[in-house]
Amino acid sequence: MKSLSVILCHFAVVLTACLPAAAETSTWDAEVAFARLLGKYDIPGGALAVAQNGRVLTSRGFGNVKPDSELPIASCTKAITRAAVMLLVKEGRLRLDQPAWGMVAELLPAHRDPRLDRVTIRQLLDHSGGWDRSVARVDVVAANVKSDEPLRSLAGAQLDFDPGTRRRYSNAGALLLGAIVERVSGQPFEKFVKARVLDPLGMRQTRWSRTPGVKEWGSAAGWTATMEDLVRFADGIDKLVGEQRGSWAQSGALHDWGLAWVYRGSDGLSVAWAVNRSPEQGAFSAEAKEAVLSALGTTELPEEFEAGEGEGAGARRRAPSRSKNKVLAPVYNPKKHRAQVYRKPKIRR
Repeated sequence: MKSLSVILCHFAVVLTACLPAAAETSTWDAEVAFARLLGKYDIPGGALAVAQNGRVLTSRGFGNVKPDSELPIASCTKAITRAAVMLLVKEGRLRLDQPAWGMVAELLPAHRDPRLDRVTIRQLLDHSGGWDRSVARVDVVAANVKSDEPLRSLAGAQLDFDPGTRRRYSNAGALLLGAIVERVSGQPFEKFVKARVLDPLGMRQTRWSRTPGVKEWGSAAGWTATMEDLVRFADGIDKLVGEQRGSWAQSGALHDWGLAWVYRGSDGLSVAWAVNRSPEQGAFSAEAKEAVLSALGTTELPEEFEAGEGEGAGARRRAPSRSKNKVLAPVYNPKKHRAQVYRKPKIRR
């Protein structure tokens, strides 16, 4: 019996020693898969980070992007906005089923869509508040939460459907949530997020965007981050706010600038990647998600809200609209890019 115990102990030691090597192998496969897609779609650079159960397994830069480059994360900002809201819910300062507009009631006009009074915090979080960007009556994005004008525009417009009856991707809800966080916390949105979300998670290179034309996207799409910071967020946020969400993901896109994606699996695996140019073909995002997760040994891909050009991206992304006189980026040519696709990728450490 004693010899069996010794054997089992030795086996446990050997297995523990092998785990980091196995993790490194799978992350290397994910890096190679990601780099190949950058070559295939003519994207000049990107970054990828992977974490699991409190440990960052890899953080890499590709092409002209370094691992510590701060990149606009576009609609992945909505995950940060959600975290700020859920912290206030955890503290009892907000309730998910309370009327959302009650926090900013002074912005509501006397003559308004009566359904606005029924919109709840929960509905803003799950995109069922009544706005449908595809209908395009109103969907404010390019608006700083410090200005009340965008919210007044929302309050004066008719809803596109009855709150709670459908789920349609909308930036309007995220903008309103940012204003609610400011009113309830008594602090500027970015200051509250930094003190209560970013600093506790060790996110030292995430900030309210300094990029012209991006900062104004507010609580819907206004942050920049390194991918290591973003994966730390995915790895630790549910525990910080006291939520058990299982698997979730959020995509983002900013016009022709680029794409970002953050993912959290039910097994504790977290992934974040971003690229610095939107590819001509809309399939890149879906291919990158599937390739990276497959290389990491999982096929768990949660459903995402359909987004679109400029305000976030789901699994299927519309091709950017362009003027006829604008020169298009070169289309992928297998012969021309064979070396980029199949050779060892350039990875910045």
